[in-house]
Order: sequence, then C-alpha cells, then structure tokens
Amino acid sequence: MSSGKTLSPLFGITTAILSLIFLLNENNGLAAPTANMSPSPYIVVVDPGHGGHDEGSSGKLGKKIITEKEIALGIAIRLSRVLAEPDYWRPLGRPVKVVLTRDRDKEVSLEARSEIAREKRADLFVSIHANSDPSRKAKGVETYFLNNTDATSTSKLEQIENRLSKKYKNARPDASLLLRSITADAVVDSSRSAAQTLHRSLVDHLKAEDVSFQDRGVRQALLYVLLDAQVPAVLFEAFFLSHPQDLEFLQQGANRQVIAEGLAKGILRFLALQ
Repeated sequence: MSSGKTLSPLFGITTAILSLIFLLNENNGLAAPTANMSPSPYIVVVDPGHGGHDEGSSGKLGKKIITEKEIALGIAIRLSRVLAEPDYWRPLGRPVKVVLTRDRDKEVSLEARSEIAREKRADLFVSIHANSDPSRKAKGVETYFLNNTDATSTSKLEQIENRLSKKYKNARPDASLLLRSITADAVVDSSRSAAQTLHRSLVDHLKAEDVSFQDRGVRQALLYVLLDAQVPAVLFEAFFLSHPQDLEFLQQGANRQVIAEGLAKGILRFLALQ
C-alpha cells in the first residue's frame, strides 16, 4: 500500500490542459505575436522656449533681428527629426517618440508645457532656449536642472524664464519651498544625471565639429517649467544672442543642426542608462 497522498482528479485535468496549451503554442505558433510585438517607445518631450508674443531674448545681426523663440524652435524641430531616425535609436532597442510642446510660432504657457510632460509620462523633458547677457561679454553653452534647495536665488535666468508663470506669480517664499520639496525631490537626481549627460555629449560633439565655444557647465536654478514637469527635466541654453560670435553661429541652420545632433546623442545616452 502506498504511503503517498492520493492526487485529486482536478490535478490531472489541470496538467492535461497545460500540456495541451504547450503543444498548441509549439505547433501553431501562438506565442509568436508576443515575441514580434514592437517595444513601447521612450517618450521625450522637447520644449522650444517662448513663442508667439513672447519672443524671449534677441540679437541684431546687421539689419536682421534674430529672436530666441525662432532659434529654440529651429533646434527643437531638428532634434525631433534626428531622434526619429532609426540609425540613432536602434542601439537602444526601443524607438524614441518626440513630443514637441510647440511646432510653430505660438505662445504656450509654462504650465501647459509642464503639463504635457506629466500627461505623456515622459522619460525626459528638454527645454531649449538661447541665452542673453546685458554686458554682451558672456558666451557659450550651459545646461540647467532644478534647484530644489532652500537657498534664496537671485539668478537673472530665473527672473527671465519665470516671469510669465501665472501659477507661481504671487506664491509666498515658504509656499514655493514646500512645493519644491514635494514635487522635485523625486526626480532631482535623475535630472542632474540627465543634465550632466546631455551637456557632456553636446560639448564633445561641438569639439568634434571644431566649433569654437565656451563651456559654461551644468548649473542649478529654480525654473518653474522644470519644477512642474515632475519628470527628469533639463533646460539647455544654446549660446548667447547678445554675443556677436555666438549670434553669428546661431543664425546658420547648419549650426543649429550640429547642436541638435549633440543633444540627441546626450538624450540617447541618458535613456540607455535608465
């Protein structure tokens, strides 16, 4: 007499069903669609700063006025095209879907830009701008991520880029600090990593293209468009419209393409590390 437990009829039925499913999968290829399904794309929200009545900063080249809004849009559109090329994203094993906060000359609020990043659950938010300095001496490129410290900042950049925010226009300082601690802490490390990776890649690419420029590094600032994004987010300042050499560089479409390619390499490197 066996000392083992008697198996229930249900166990035998279940085993038979599982065996049948396995055979069907093997013989009829039922599992093939899963293997052939396209992987979900990375989502990158690219934000060309300013637009519409908000021209941002500007520079004069001869009789021609070059505005920040057009420089930002030109770089952003080129960036979206580069990232869409399979030769760029194929090493990732997943395509990259770019969402532009604007694709033409129109005004978009800071709040709406951030909301797009949140709604799309973006893997990265990149806001593109061009710099300006009253002294006309500053030049080069710099990349920002969110400053979520308690330190009071008087950054000129913050004053310029935050001036159109309706949400935080009348916010008290203590309320602002609270909002920073709640919404920013979760992504500040990944935003720092993104800023460093994008900036390093851009700098390397500019050097490889024999571009003469000043590397102003990676910095922090309380920028509301980054604060409200609630995803890894950076703001890139592409040269100075107030500096004659930088302005001459920016006004050429081929150079905007060089910038876009450098940023694209950085974006792909950041995504690969996630």
